Amino acid sequence: MAPSREEIDLYDAKMAAAMDAESPVAPTRKRRRSDLPPSSDGFDDSSDNDNDNDELPTVILPSGGASSGSSDGNMLVLAKHCATHKRLKPSQTTELEAFAGVISSSVPFTPAKLLTQDSLATRQIKLYAISLGIEGKLSSIVAATPEFSVSPSLDKNIRQLAYGIMTSVKISSYKGNITTAHLLNILKTQRFDLPLGIEFIASDWGRVKTRSEYQLTQCRATFKKFLKASMPSKASPAEHTNIFALGQRFVKDTQTVLTVELCARIALMRQRFILFPGDDFWDELDKRLVWMRKQANHDPAKIAKGFKLVLAEDREKHGNSADYQLPEDAIVDTWQLSVDDSIAADSVTV
Repeated sequence: MAPSREEIDLYDAKMAAAMDAESPVAPTRKRRRSDLPPSSDGFDDSSDNDNDNDELPTVILPSGGASSGSSDGNMLVLAKHCATHKRLKPSQTTELEAFAGVISSSVPFTPAKLLTQDSLATRQIKLYAISLGIEGKLSSIVAATPEFSVSPSLDKNIRQLAYGIMTSVKISSYKGNITTAHLLNILKTQRFDLPLGIEFIASDWGRVKTRSEYQLTQCRATFKKFLKASMPSKASPAEHTNIFALGQRFVKDTQTVLTVELCARIALMRQRFILFPGDDFWDELDKRLVWMRKQANHDPAKIAKGFKLVLAEDREKHGNSADYQLPEDAIVDTWQLSVDDSIAADSVTV
C-alpha cells in the first residue's frame, strides 16, 4: 500500500535532515580507468583505380604558321584532344574550347615548343580539362548517393549508449531533451559509421535523433518492467527482489558494471515507482532529483548522503539483506567512464 501524504512529508523531512547532517562522509572511492585503446577511423584512401591522375600525353599540334589564326586553331585541336582523353561531356567540351580561344588570343604560341615541353597556355588548358572532368565525376557521385538511413550496427551502438546513459550516476534527468542531448553528443564524438557532417543535414540528423529517442524510450520501458517485477503484488517484502539482484538485471547484456552508487540510484527509482507507478513515473523521478539538488544546495557530499539513506531503506524493505553483499570494490568499466565523462562535459551532473 502506498504511503499517505503525511508519511511522505515525514520522509522528505528525514532525507533533508540526513543530507544536512554534519556527520563525516567517507571519501568517494577513486575509480581506476585504463587507457582507451587507440582508435581508428576506418577510412582507407589508398585505393584509387581511376586513371584520371595520369599525365596527359604530349600532343604535337600541326603547324599552321605564325599567324594568330593558326595559333587559335592549334589551341582548339589541343582542347578537343584533352576533352576526348578526359571523357568530358559535350557541354564541358564546348566550355573548354571557349577557354582555349581566350588563352590562345592572349598568349603567344609557338607550335615547335610543344615538341619539347608544354607552353603555359597548354598547361592551362590541360588543367582546366582535368577540373571539368573532376566536376563531372563529382556530380555523378552525388547523384548516386543513396538516402541516409541508420544502419543496424549504428542502431546497436545507439542502444548500448542509451543503456549507458540511463545507468550513469552522473545523469541529472532520465527523460527529456537533456538525456537525448547526452546521447547525440557522444555520437558526434565517437562517430561510428556516421558520415562526416551529417549533423549539419537536418533531414539525416533527424533520423539519428529519432532513433536515439526510440532507444532511450525502450530502455525506460525495460527498467520500469524490472521495477514492477521486483515487487510482485502477492509477495511479502521479504520475497521482493533485493537491490543487488535488481541491479544485476539492469546491467545484464550491457557494458555497465554494477556499483554501490548505481544500486542507490536504482533504489531511488524503486522508491518513486511505489508512489507513482503510472505514466508519470519518470517525470516524478526527475522531479525528485531536482528536489534533492535544491535541498542539498547542489553539494555532491550532501546529495550522496541522501542516496545513502535511500539505499539503506531499500535494503530493509525489499528482500533479505543477509543474502548478498553490495559490490563495494566494483571498478567502473572504461566504456562507462567515457559515458560518464561525456555527461559531465555537458555540465549537467547530479
